[in-house]
Amino acid sequence: MTVLVDTGVLYADHDTDATRHGAASGALDAVYDGEFGPPYLSDCIYGEVVTLTLTRGGSFPAAKRLGQRLRGADSVPQTYEMLRVTAAVFADAVDIFERYDDQQLSFTDATSIALCRRHDVDAILSFDDDFDGLVDRHDPADVSG
Repeated sequence: MTVLVDTGVLYADHDTDATRHGAASGALDAVYDGEFGPPYLSDCIYGEVVTLTLTRGGSFPAAKRLGQRLRGADSVPQTYEMLRVTAAVFADAVDIFERYDDQQLSFTDATSIALCRRHDVDAILSFDDDFDGLVDRHDPADVSG
């Protein structure tokens, strides 16, 4: 089994004041314990969560620290395998974004679905039910760490 971890989970885990912090932290504990197999992250999700951390928290050091942790940089062990949005994945994401206009997907969500399909990732760990019916989703609130 494999899982792609979504922006909201990573951000809620990082932000101790977030209302979903407990659920996100518990779910990520399960991820780190190997309950879902190898965890994945995309370059788009990385960009979203680092930017969100910078803009909401107003702290470049916090955003940088989170980015380092996600990349496995500067003596931090790498946890996530980074999936890159190639030209083919981008084309798939455009198709998904335009085809499922009733789902209210962000373009990053469309790239996540495209990456899951192209890389045979089994599920996405996300609070967002917009993924439902398009890719298997684990709701962090239902996952115990």
